[in-house]
Amino acid sequence: MAQKPSGMHVEDIKAALRKKYGSLAALSRHLGKNPNLVSTTISQPGHSVLMEREIAAILGKRPYEVWGPGRFHADGSPVRTRVDRTPTCPLPDAHRQNGAAA
Repeated sequence: MAQKPSGMHVEDIKAALRKKYGSLAALSRHLGKNPNLVSTTISQPGHSVLMEREIAAILGKRPYEVWGPGRFHADGSPVRTRVDRTPTCPLPDAHRQNGAAA
């Protein structure tokens, strides 16, 4: 049975970047970014889609190949990670102190 591509393992991503730049902080500085940005991007999905794409380019892969279906669709568009907070029904005025919107 064929297995879905799951992207690279986080430690493999870190190892490949460290082989090229020495440390994740050194890569961040090389790119002119905050020293923690690469590390944060790897550990927190959706923190910086631009940096995820940059890391994939540095590794010579497409974002879907590096991050897998949890972060990117096969067409290269990012998977939405934020929850839609739109209420499904109107709240009664009794929920508001003076009946007006905040």
